[in-house]
Formats: sequence, C-alpha cells, structure tokens
Amino acid sequence: MSYLVPIVAVAESEPVGPSNVGLGALVLTLAVGIFLIWFAYLAINSRRRTRRPERPAPNQEFFMDNEGLENDRLTRVLTAAVIAAGVLAIVMPIYSVNETNRQEAAAEGIREADLHFGEEWWEKFECSSCHGPDGGGGGAEIVEPRSGLSANWSAPSVNDVFFRYDEEEVRHWIVNGRAGSPMPASGLEGGGAMTVQEVDQVVAYLQSLQVSQMDAFAKTDAAVQSALDRMTNAEATIELRILQEETNLANILAGPDQFAQIADLPDQIDDLLGGAGTCTVESAALVGRVCSAEGPDADRDGLTDEAEVALEGFALVAFEAVTTLVVDTTTGEVTTQTDPEFDLSFSPTSPFSMTDSAGSPVADLDSAEAFISHLDAKHLELSLLTERNEQFAEPVVAGIAFLQEALARKAWEVDFSALAAATGLSQADATRAVGLFNAYCARCHTAGYSAGIEFEQTPGSGAWAPALTQGRTVIQFPEEQDHIDFIINGANASEEYGVNGISGVGGMPGFGAVLSLEDIELIVTYERAM
Repeated sequence: MSYLVPIVAVAESEPVGPSNVGLGALVLTLAVGIFLIWFAYLAINSRRRTRRPERPAPNQEFFMDNEGLENDRLTRVLTAAVIAAGVLAIVMPIYSVNETNRQEAAAEGIREADLHFGEEWWEKFECSSCHGPDGGGGGAEIVEPRSGLSANWSAPSVNDVFFRYDEEEVRHWIVNGRAGSPMPASGLEGGGAMTVQEVDQVVAYLQSLQVSQMDAFAKTDAAVQSALDRMTNAEATIELRILQEETNLANILAGPDQFAQIADLPDQIDDLLGGAGTCTVESAALVGRVCSAEGPDADRDGLTDEAEVALEGFALVAFEAVTTLVVDTTTGEVTTQTDPEFDLSFSPTSPFSMTDSAGSPVADLDSAEAFISHLDAKHLELSLLTERNEQFAEPVVAGIAFLQEALARKAWEVDFSALAAATGLSQADATRAVGLFNAYCARCHTAGYSAGIEFEQTPGSGAWAPALTQGRTVIQFPEEQDHIDFIINGANASEEYGVNGISGVGGMPGFGAVLSLEDIELIVTYERAM
C-alpha cells in the first residue's frame, strides 16, 4: 500500500505523546549544534591567525616533542574518545528503544490519516449510497436495458469483502468498476477520478469496516432465507409491479384532460393580479406587471379582496383537476391523491390566512406566490405530457408487456422435489442448496438476478460469470473435489482452473472463509445438476 500521505494528513493526526519528538532526534540536534560550534571556532581561529602575520605558519613552527605528544596530547585524545564512546554506549540503546515507539507512532499516524481520507472518499464518491454507510449492502437505481423499466440494483455487502477477495482484487474493482452494473470505474487508470493514493485510502477504510469472520459466517442462514422468500413472493412482487406500471400509465393518459382544465388558469391569474381594479402594487409584481389602478384591500396584505376570492376559486379548480393515482405497496390498494399545494384558502379580513407545516402563519402574498409558482410548474409538466402523450405511454406499455411475460414464464422457479430426486439430497437440503446458490452465486451466474425477481432469467444462465447450465460445471470439473476446492479458494488472476479454465482478473471469489464445507458441497451438488 502506498503511504504518500499529504502534509495536511500528518498535521491532522493526533500526537501520540513526547515519544513523537524522540530522544534520538534530540541527540541528533545536539550533535549538529556541537558541530556548528566547532566549525565556527575553527573559522574564527583561522581569522585570528591571519590578523597576526608576524607569527609563522603552523607547518613552519616547532611541534610538540615526543614526550608531550605521546603522553599529554595522546592522553587527552584517548580520554575524549573514551568519553565519546561512553556517551554513545548510553545514548544509542536509548535511541534504539525509542526509535521503535517513534516508528510505531508514525505508522499509526499514517493509518489514521488513511482512514480519515478513505472515509472522505467513500462519501465523496458516493460508495455509501449503494453499499450502505457501514458497507452492509444496499441498492442503486438503474434503468433495466431489456425492459426500459426502473429497477433497484442490489449492491453487495462490502463489510465482509476481504473474506472473499484479496486486497489487489478489491483494488481492481474500485479502479475499474464492473461493466454491466451500476458500479463505476473510480480509479484514474480505469477512467475515474481517484488517484492511486486515494484508492489505497479507500481500501484501508474498507478494511476498518470489516466484521469478524464469525459475524460474516453468521449471515448465511438469513441470506438463504431471504433468497428463498424472494422466490416464494415472486408472483406477488411482479403482480404489484404490474399494478404500479398500469397506474403510471393511467396517470400519463389522464394528463391531457387535466391540462385542458387548467390550461387557461395562468393567464386568468395574470389578468386578475395585474389588472386594473383587482391589483395592488405587490400582486402585480408577482405576475410581472404594473398596477394601473389598485382595488380595495381590506386587510392590507397585498392582495385585493376580489383577488383573494378569485384565487381561492382558481386553486379549487386545480385541486380537483390535478390528481394522481397511487398504489399502496403494502396493501396493493389504488387511491386518488390530490395535490396539497393547490389546497388554498384566503380570508379577506386576515393577512395570514394559512399556516405552514410547522403551524406558523404565512402571509397571504407569500401563499399566493407559492401557488402561482407550483401552478406554473404543473402547467408546464402537463403541457409536455399532452404534446408527447404517446411517447410517454409507449415505454410503459412495453414494460407492462415485459412484466406480464416474466410472470407467465416464471424463470426463477426450481422444482425442489425433482432436484432432490436427481441429486439424492433430502427435500430440505435441496431447498437450502438453491437458497445458497441464489444468495452467494446468482449475482454473477444468473442473468438479471441483481436487478430484481421480475428481471431474473433461468438459474445459472450466466452474466459476468460463465453459464452453469447443461452440465457445464461437470465438463469444467470432471472431479467433484476440484469443483469444491474452486469454490473454497476462488480464482487467481491469469491462473488455470478446471479443464481449460483461465481466470482473467481473478473475479471468482473464494467462499471458504464465510461458508461451511457442508454448504459449499450443497452448492456444488446443485450446480452439477443444472
């Protein structure tokens, strides 16, 4: 991992204590100071000698005799050497012991900076919006390409990702994304905006989110049950989706009639609030006009008495005309919803006829301005819907047909009894095998699985990973134990697996750390029976 941390990152890390400075640093500073003093002494002494030209040069002077050289001078030099050696003998062990703490503190500071910035990039690049704030999984809104329908793409949990992938594989997915899914390429090399350092920091942050292996292992039963419940509720889910799309179509088709009822309202309001005798300076300004003759305004709220009565009537027309059919996703009941922005009432004797959601009074002029703004927006929306009604309705009709076909085809269905008979498994184990495959394998090996049950194709039909149907796994792994080992360990980049199998980037994760051997054997049995 790269540790090229910005200077600001070091500055932001919390000090660990006095050991950050370190005795070694103090000794080094002292040594440098002594050297500078010695160097200054030599320079000054040299200058003094140049100012005394009468004194012979040192190489022309008589030096010490042997007695002085071998006794006094040598004794002083050796004494200084012994003292220096003693100082080093004391300082160096202390420096050595302290250096370990200093390096650990520096490494901890770098780690804290990586986590800080990794969390920042995690939020800035919207990783949490799909994978959840804690990495526990979530979803991303997409348009499913075959049907044109909106879908909530299931994003996997990443708070256990290092039990399935190694660090380099995780880095690869961040940098390059995953084609055919909402996962974008985020690294510069893949066409994104993250630098190498930022990717490393996100990887470090992901590592800090990891749950324990026992917690990752404990997810199995809930994941299996969720996958089985999805199959059980499939028909009801698609029927509700069909009802929602039919309701959406009804709202689109009702658009022209609704527009016809409010088409003239903006012009009538302009004439009312800006017209002579029904305007005030304030009301005329709302519609971009100049009031030539103000009308009576008893409560002095900027709206004439006549305008307040007429505005309330216009709002009632819009309130009754612009309605929307809404489906209750819990009960499946279709109800008619009115637009609360058109629920307007005025009292000519009060300048504050209405209140906001918090119960605070709102000035009548402000209420009128909000009503006009909302009416203009709705007027534009319905005018476009009227002009292009067929273009808006056509994809919805096609989507309903797609859903009806999916409901009739029931591609998600598996005959548990037939699977048990074909594999020798019990009914319970056959059911669990399917649940395990859907929970842990179908995302890559079943087309459309992540988009939702209505888009799911035949189990094992293939998506990012190879199709598993028609005995392909038996051809790839003639020996069942090799198949089991492959699921346990996953694939490594550019390494062979099975018969003529080559992994490109090591995309096949290993599940040996999060699934029991018994569960992996059930998956293998189901895959070999497809």
